[in-house]
Amino acid sequence: MRKMVKASVKVDVEKVEIREFERPSIPSAAALLRVESAGVGGSDPELYRKPNHAPIIMGHENVGTIDEIGAEAQARWKVKVGDRVALHEYLPCWNCEWCLKGDFRLCMEVDFFNVKDRLNTLRFGMSSCNIAPHLWGGYAEYMYMPINTVMHKIPADMPASHATLAVPFGNGVQWAVRDGGAGPGKTVLVFGPGQQGLGCVLAAKEAGSKTVILAGLTRDRSRLDLALRLGADFAINVEEDDLKKRVMEITLGRGVDVVVDTTSDPSGEIAQSSIAMSAKGATLSLNGLGQSVSIGEIKRRYLTIRAPRGRSYQAAETALGYIGSGKYPIDEVCSHNYGLHQVDTAIKASAGKLIADAVHVTVDPWLQE
Repeated sequence: MRKMVKASVKVDVEKVEIREFERPSIPSAAALLRVESAGVGGSDPELYRKPNHAPIIMGHENVGTIDEIGAEAQARWKVKVGDRVALHEYLPCWNCEWCLKGDFRLCMEVDFFNVKDRLNTLRFGMSSCNIAPHLWGGYAEYMYMPINTVMHKIPADMPASHATLAVPFGNGVQWAVRDGGAGPGKTVLVFGPGQQGLGCVLAAKEAGSKTVILAGLTRDRSRLDLALRLGADFAINVEEDDLKKRVMEITLGRGVDVVVDTTSDPSGEIAQSSIAMSAKGATLSLNGLGQSVSIGEIKRRYLTIRAPRGRSYQAAETALGYIGSGKYPIDEVCSHNYGLHQVDTAIKASAGKLIADAVHVTVDPWLQE
């Protein structure tokens, strides 16, 4: 009899159930990962609410140990059984213009702005578990890793929950520094104290930014306090303080050099206020779909505007270095951990429901409940 693998499967809108799948045979060009920890990503609550996107095994911030590996995969990846790795969610083609440039996050095979059938396109944490060999997400005991998997080898002593931050903190490095230009002498404003926002704060300060400001809401009080321990110079509750007034006081009327919006604000208010608080020549990374901005104001202030779109390999590698440095209270960031039978709670806690003060929530498939 073949061994079975347990997984938490999204079967409907905000509904999961435990299912079992056969442990797959591993060909030469693949591997099997024993999942140690899977982070609940910032996009997971939205995916959990999404209709007509099931059945899937969610979980795209994944860390684990190589349990079985084929000869071709071992030769290509330079890893072996027993090695620990952190994964990207992307499964790129490695042959297109973007992959050859080293920007696999924009590969047409993984760019979900161009994929019509997301359920049946392979990407960790988002693909139908009806597609053999079924184990495409981290909320499971094991994951199947095809030859186009993107991974980072991690130290033997790095806590698995910490390593799941490679994705959201890698986003912070990409959005604030590599795309946004945060660095020596710069003043940086970050909207949203979630895991990506905290990653932006840490990355901007590590890059040498002079002043880092984080904006959040009253319900974010504990995260705003945590941001100060991760390098933020100011953490502002916009429901208690006039953000523009405070920013202009802090910058002596000049405005900020870099803005990163991690909130996906659909109203357009953040886009408009970002421009109003920007210094000439600033770079704005605006996340909300459907926002609109004045080209005239962009021209007048000589702004660069772009949108955050995942992360590069180097951004995640840089983030892992920060995470493992011992300089930061990463245990406080990794605030809650749940087992497979509590995936519903884990996702909702990450969205600010059921559990107070959750920051980065993880799922441990082997946790005894």
